[in-house]
Amino acid sequence: MLPRAGRLRKKSDFERAYQQGRRVVMGAAVLYAYARRDEAPTRMGFVVGRQFGTSVVRNRVKRRLRAAARTLWATMPAGYDLVWVARAAAATLPFEDLQQQMRTALRKAGISTGGGA
Repeated sequence: MLPRAGRLRKKSDFERAYQQGRRVVMGAAVLYAYARRDEAPTRMGFVVGRQFGTSVVRNRVKRRLRAAARTLWATMPAGYDLVWVARAAAATLPFEDLQQQMRTALRKAGISTGGGA
């Protein structure tokens, strides 16, 4: 689980990331990255639509995304709001490939993650 300071919770924060953030499309997810330009920790939110099926399946996909993002969060610079919107591949993609796609999406959005590629 991400620390409380690392989670997006307000609808307005999600909307700002959608409308003003930079969009990067990958196979498993779409990243919306909004640069807040402050020194607060980077916050992340996760969206899994109903097309995935039951709430059990949606929550499983959301847990996979959170677990992959948790490994990246500690090495990220401060001052960003990130929204990860799951795509169909997020449910079946091997975990290592999911992490690699997330790293690639962050790099394409101009966010460096201190870790290796």
